[in-house]
Amino acid sequence: MSIDDRAVPLRERKRLRTRRTLADAALRLFTEKGFAATTIEELVDAAEVSRSTFFRTFPTKEAVAVEAENELWTGYLDALTDRELTGPVLTALRDILTDTATALPPDWDQRYIATRRLILTAPSLLGHVDYTRSGVETQVAQQLTTKLALPDGDLRPRILAELTTTAWSIAGRGWVATDGTAGRPDLLERLHEAFAALPAALRLST
Repeated sequence: MSIDDRAVPLRERKRLRTRRTLADAALRLFTEKGFAATTIEELVDAAEVSRSTFFRTFPTKEAVAVEAENELWTGYLDALTDRELTGPVLTALRDILTDTATALPPDWDQRYIATRRLILTAPSLLGHVDYTRSGVETQVAQQLTTKLALPDGDLRPRILAELTTTAWSIAGRGWVATDGTAGRPDLLERLHEAFAALPAALRLST
């Protein structure tokens, strides 16, 4: 959804614009100066907002740095919440993730690539992303448990949730390594290839 969509209340549009302004300024400054070397004061000055506005929008400096990553997983969780599952669950998760990535705005590609490269320069960012993805996996597993009426403690939802994020990691890593030159269709093709390899990988033996 565009932040200029007139169906969105004015207050929400303003909130989304502020969030995007901060994320864009952060990615630019962190890329130019380095994550550790950039202060919150420099960031809020560049975005022309107050320090309190920053912390109302993002809980930490790490969170604003990886907003492109957060956009993907927030959309994925929202889509899963709204989706009625039919057929093989892993296929459904693949399709939900594919639809989510497809719906992201055109400029997301370069923001995501820049974010993934930034993450490699700062251990705290890598830790933040790992923590966030673990939380996503927990929420997905909880949703699957509820939607499929499975008993608490059933390991299958968690395994499926983690296989999905692993497939994304493999696809995204390869795509970022090419600078995303073939566009988002290439990313999605890599994602489907990663999912398609899972059954054979689980059967692999010596």
